[in-house]
Amino acid sequence: MTTDPTARAEFIAGLRRLAAFLADNPKVPVPDYGADISIHVDGTDAQQRATIDRIADLIGAPTSEGLNYTTARDFGPINYRAVAVWEQTSRDWDALMSYHGTVSV
Repeated sequence: MTTDPTARAEFIAGLRRLAAFLADNPKVPVPDYGADISIHVDGTDAQQRATIDRIADLIGAPTSEGLNYTTARDFGPINYRAVAVWEQTSRDWDALMSYHGTVSV
């Protein structure tokens, strides 16, 4: 995640090139149900919450809390979403994945 002007300009230009390409090539398929642009935030739970709250304010959207803390805004079939994964959720996932490849049925 960045607000660096150069990175933002490159990202936005890439989105515009993609949109122009799809508009110029109507036989190229697009997703039936849209697409997500997801921003994943880092930091402690408190830092992540603050970042999501700030992004929610910037995009004019509510937050939602569950296994993750999120905010999102739809632009037609395109969804801009920011996600915070709680530290405990991340630890639980890491513990679950520590068994990957060692246990078979």
